[in-house]
Amino acid sequence: RFVPELNLSSQPGLFSWDKFDIGSAVLIEVLPELHGRVGDFGCGYGLLSLAALRSAEVTAVIGYDLDRRAVAAARANIRDPRFKAVWIDLAAKGAGVSDLDAIVMNPPFHRAGIEDQNLGITLIARAAEALRKGGVLWLTANRHLPYEAVLKARFRNVTTVTDAEGFKVVRALK
Repeated sequence: RFVPELNLSSQPGLFSWDKFDIGSAVLIEVLPELHGRVGDFGCGYGLLSLAALRSAEVTAVIGYDLDRRAVAAARANIRDPRFKAVWIDLAAKGAGVSDLDAIVMNPPFHRAGIEDQNLGITLIARAAEALRKGGVLWLTANRHLPYEAVLKARFRNVTTVTDAEGFKVVRALK
């Protein structure tokens, strides 16, 4: 359904279905113009994909999500021909590509209502597999989540770009 506060379609059950997520907003605020092929890991209703598509240098954005309802919402919200959404379990299968120029993500860290940090850690590993050499990961996460070790193990340059409102934004270069 259309959510006026978002100016987007969403539905109960999707992450932050009726309001902008603070972590995503913090990432969008510092996200530079991207280029090439971009992945949105856990695209939800398309908020980060829309931010990536602001750049004319982006040739494609592929939104990946485990929830078919999220994929449907993203498709409804984003009419840009450079966008496509894929219904897939990234943690189990990966993205099936290794040539993305950039990935944006706000990885989930709950499974069935229980905190599961391994979910975010797995998605970071999947992002490293999907990026080309020189590609960049833009990740937002709650400040307390211990993702730095896995990021440093899989990326050659890891920088915390900002730490605001309880969230950190990390830029990781492959």
